[in-house]
Amino acid sequence: MKRSLTHILFSISPVALFLLAAMLMMAEQPSVQYQARSAQAEPVGAAAGAMSYIHLMRANGVTGAVSPQDVMNARAELNAMQNKTTSLTWESKGPDNYGGRTRCLLVDKNNSNKVYAGSVGGGLYRSVNGGSTWNVVSSIDANNAVVSICQASNGDIYYGTGEVFMGYGGSGHNTTPNFIGGGVYKSTDGGNTFSHLSATAPNGSTGSANWASVADMEAHPTDANTLYAATNKGLMRTIDGGATWSTIVSGNVQGMAISATGNLICSTAGRTMYSTDGGSNFSEISTPVITSTSLPRRTGGRMRYAISPQDANYIYVVQTAGNKLSAVYRSTDGGTAWSKIAQRSANFDPLCSGSGPSQYCQGVWDLLFHVSSTDKDRIWLGGIKVWTWSLTGGWSQTSTNFGGNGNPFYLHSDSHEMISDPNNAAILYTSNDGGVFKSNDNGISWVERNLGYNTFQFYRMGLGRHRELIGGTQDNGTILVDGSGISPNNGSKLIGGDGGFADMSWLNPNLVFAQTLAEKSLLRSNERGAGWSAYISPFMNLATLQGLPFANWTMPHELWETTNDPGSLDTIHYQLLPSLRSMGYGDGIKKVFTGKMRHAQVNAQYVTDSFKVEAGPYTLVADANGNLTGDGTGVFHADSAYFEVTFNTAPLAEVILTCDVFLTGGTDVVLPSAINALPVEATLSTRLDVGDVVSIQDPIQSTFFVGLSSWSTGSFPNIGGIFMTRDIHDFSSTPEWWQVAHLGVGTTPNVMKISDDGDHLFVGTTNGRLYRISNINAARDARTASIDSSSTYVLTVTQIGTFPNRVVTDVDIDPSNANRVVVSLGNYGNTNFIYYSSNGLSTSPSFLPKQGNLPHVPTYSVSFDKGNPSRLIAGTEMGIFMADNGASGGTPTWVEENTGLGRVAVFDMEQYRTNENYDSNATHTSQFEGDLFIATHGRGFYHTTSTQVSRPVGMEEPQVSQGIEGLGLFPNPAVSQVHVPMASHGKVIITLRDLEGRLIQRIDLNRVPGGVEHLTMDLTKVAAGTYVITRNQDGMTASEILVKS
Repeated sequence: MKRSLTHILFSISPVALFLLAAMLMMAEQPSVQYQARSAQAEPVGAAAGAMSYIHLMRANGVTGAVSPQDVMNARAELNAMQNKTTSLTWESKGPDNYGGRTRCLLVDKNNSNKVYAGSVGGGLYRSVNGGSTWNVVSSIDANNAVVSICQASNGDIYYGTGEVFMGYGGSGHNTTPNFIGGGVYKSTDGGNTFSHLSATAPNGSTGSANWASVADMEAHPTDANTLYAATNKGLMRTIDGGATWSTIVSGNVQGMAISATGNLICSTAGRTMYSTDGGSNFSEISTPVITSTSLPRRTGGRMRYAISPQDANYIYVVQTAGNKLSAVYRSTDGGTAWSKIAQRSANFDPLCSGSGPSQYCQGVWDLLFHVSSTDKDRIWLGGIKVWTWSLTGGWSQTSTNFGGNGNPFYLHSDSHEMISDPNNAAILYTSNDGGVFKSNDNGISWVERNLGYNTFQFYRMGLGRHRELIGGTQDNGTILVDGSGISPNNGSKLIGGDGGFADMSWLNPNLVFAQTLAEKSLLRSNERGAGWSAYISPFMNLATLQGLPFANWTMPHELWETTNDPGSLDTIHYQLLPSLRSMGYGDGIKKVFTGKMRHAQVNAQYVTDSFKVEAGPYTLVADANGNLTGDGTGVFHADSAYFEVTFNTAPLAEVILTCDVFLTGGTDVVLPSAINALPVEATLSTRLDVGDVVSIQDPIQSTFFVGLSSWSTGSFPNIGGIFMTRDIHDFSSTPEWWQVAHLGVGTTPNVMKISDDGDHLFVGTTNGRLYRISNINAARDARTASIDSSSTYVLTVTQIGTFPNRVVTDVDIDPSNANRVVVSLGNYGNTNFIYYSSNGLSTSPSFLPKQGNLPHVPTYSVSFDKGNPSRLIAGTEMGIFMADNGASGGTPTWVEENTGLGRVAVFDMEQYRTNENYDSNATHTSQFEGDLFIATHGRGFYHTTSTQVSRPVGMEEPQVSQGIEGLGLFPNPAVSQVHVPMASHGKVIITLRDLEGRLIQRIDLNRVPGGVEHLTMDLTKVAAGTYVITRNQDGMTASEILVKS
């Protein structure tokens, strides 16, 4: 079933054919092989790609900007909603051992155990044990883009919101943050509660709205009522504890510092301003003319300042040239004279990684700058990595980006902040795109401190058969939460960098999919993330070879799997082999061996006179009556497969027993599928003897789709589009891909969803189009699936929706009725964000707006509900909303459903719909599904069981053979537990099912520990009845009926 390039090249000109061959020879998609997780260096994220993607989904499609007024209007609509219920209660699903992007830190000056961390998407968190564990302390309705924090002299705490450093701009940044802040929040009770300072609410209808971002905050060292805020509209000062504010420096102020004596320094329009009277008067201390003792002005980059707590005359400044380091300056006389202590060179730039075309520089995105609290001649500078400088030692690198917690010098890339414990100078905290890290030895070594700091920014997620969660994140790679960690919500980082779409197979739980966005790599692993390989073909990479955009920032893929595909062209060829059993090695003492022969086919019948026993030089054979002769005696009973063997001389060799078998016509057999050797049942039409081969259809199938940008050139008219393979489970070679659709020049898929029957793929694009690709079940090879096969191509591609100047963010299809389709849309400044169709499979479907009273805010995800066909659930920039009449006639009524969650952006959601479920804390009288999982862009994964419903047995419920092979279960019948003997020490899966096929328990081990002869199943919560236990080990499946009394 492998596809070559031959077919698709028939329609290409000879010149183009030559060009393509040459390019593929020079730039064939690399066979990507990644190191194991523990040794893998962490790839550096491309901040520009992330910023552009977020901006694409949020900005007004006409103006190209996010209007602060639109954001504030949506917040006002939400605050005015009366429909707030607790129908859905959310619970965090982690990962609770990793952290996300963090731009500010604070250690309480009165209690070093209290530490605060500001997540840019998840709000403010607090630790009361020095960073060991964390809990969110910002309120449900607070702005979650926390970027700055300070503590007044009386202990009050203030934090500022709005991430200006994520503002979208082609080559740098601008003054409008992507996630606009809500101003400043204040606590007067030791950080237990925070209230919003109304005077800092953003206002204005343009990108320069006041208080859209508070990049930095500082408190006066002695006056508790005086504070300073560096905002996008200037340096603001309050002298009454935040009740009122005045502008003391105009312009966009992003960096500032305050001395122990109250001197202020800040930047505006590339100039450095300095005040020695608490901000009443400022003078510029930078100069347009560069001399050996001057501090130059700087434009097109970023500046940060640090003033020594020991000596206010010691001032440090770092300047960037765009995203690269420019220089670091030092003054020891309060800013009069300056010396340059660092300048960017080929060998020194902590803000960059790599070299040549692959180099990343992110000095605007990440810029750590800190001066020691006890050594005025020592500073730290960080970006991709962290360096330190001292007067006597010069510059040295202090961190690496690989090794994880096993490396004491490891810090996640993209560093943002470093602070000293005010009560213990040896303790430092630093924050980066990987959360919070702590040093107890003045920055020599570091330990990650993220337990409970659930602040990951997910883009997309996948849901496994056993409720495993996998997701792609901003700069934290692809994460798997499968319950195997120290806590149920611990995550495993499968691969680093920027993750995107992620998924895992339900037919083979070891098959997972991930992406590294900066590298535009589409990856799969057959080892649950232990090793990775690229899976696309060179032809799919043609856009890159032509210098054209390859795909969206997150590259959509879609997996469909089934255990019953009647149109499958795949065949299982099964050869009947003899029964073979080893009794182990003889010890020279034991002469008697008894037991039963075993065969993979439980209905196999044994040929009596073919039974044979061999042990080194000794041989015994059976006659037609089953009596054994030769180097011993014994008997073999073909009807029960039971044998008794007595050697004349106790053997010292391995005792091996063989016996031919046969299967009569009409016998039921179970054969292994090509996918994960899953069992396929069939009935033989004729007799099968040893050596005979039978061929049956393999109904266990999958299809996998990848959405790439569509382009056309003179030589290559059909570049990119939608590609499909039916080989994604096959790791023996690159899958055979078919180009099933070209969507028009410049059209880029953003999301894809396939119908439950696998016949219709819906594709939403970044330019507001919705496509439907139909008749997929008839497309089985290149002849029927490839767009180049015009005369035999069986698919139909229809544009069924157009939403001008919008991004289609999500699509969902009712699994029970593919005509019911719902789409969500992004982009502020529009009227409707959700559309629904009840005739999505018709020639010209109609889509009706389902906005109702939903706030006018980008909606990133949407889902039908298993338990209520009329209900829609929407994931928006401000959390979850639900309408019980969303998919029915009339105007929907939406209610806010953020209990336990907060108003955090929800980028993806999956409802659990499957044919199995097991909850060890529940009774086993019924099965459930419909629980909802979401991926947030700031607080990780969440889960609610509020939507769970009782589930009848599904159409694709795996059928269980009720033949008894004789696993040797004991005791049987059983009361409280049953022991399942092991065939080896290899990987084993044991399942306990009722007679309708529903899963009750499952044991899944990669390896059976040495010395373990059996595994034990706990039956204390299993109702009395008859069940089937199945053991899958070493590629062999065996079952036995169990009676639970």
